[in-house]
Amino acid sequence: MVALGGDMANTLIDKARAERERRRSGRSRMTALIGLVAAGGLGLLLALTVGGDPNEAPTCDGETMKRDDTCLIISSRGGGGSFSYEEMADRRESGNSAARGIGFGLAGLCAVLIVPTALRLEPSRPWGVPAAGPCGMCGNTNLREKKTTHSVSQGQMTYSCTGVVALCDLCGSSSVRQP
Repeated sequence: MVALGGDMANTLIDKARAERERRRSGRSRMTALIGLVAAGGLGLLLALTVGGDPNEAPTCDGETMKRDDTCLIISSRGGGGSFSYEEMADRRESGNSAARGIGFGLAGLCAVLIVPTALRLEPSRPWGVPAAGPCGMCGNTNLREKKTTHSVSQGQMTYSCTGVVALCDLCGSSSVRQP
């Protein structure tokens, strides 16, 4: 077992303890669920509001078209030509279908992820995985460990340290080893 430097080891232990406390208190679960509901709501809002009123008259070059108007579109990228009122209305609707699809897709994805997220971040589920042996201080067999990473950015450089943190619920002891 290789020991990590004192300051970095303490930082990893503090980070692991904070993560364990967030899980136990339910804050991590609530944060994830609120984020999913907000993202799903934004997707639904996008899907339902994009395109405006389908009964509204289409526009050609910023001017509202009448039923017997024809719109001439000149394009060097293709898609140009002469279009009737109905064709312009169809073009407007088809242009919004991608945004609607993205919005409904995001809302659907968030709805599907809510249940697994809620179950995975259940506060009663213990933090980490059971450690291979008992606690070195008290002999308790409820020692749990988890891989933890801490990153620090200094200018354009980012330094990170990863270690497996073991925490004992009974005596409060902690240790860090390299993975």
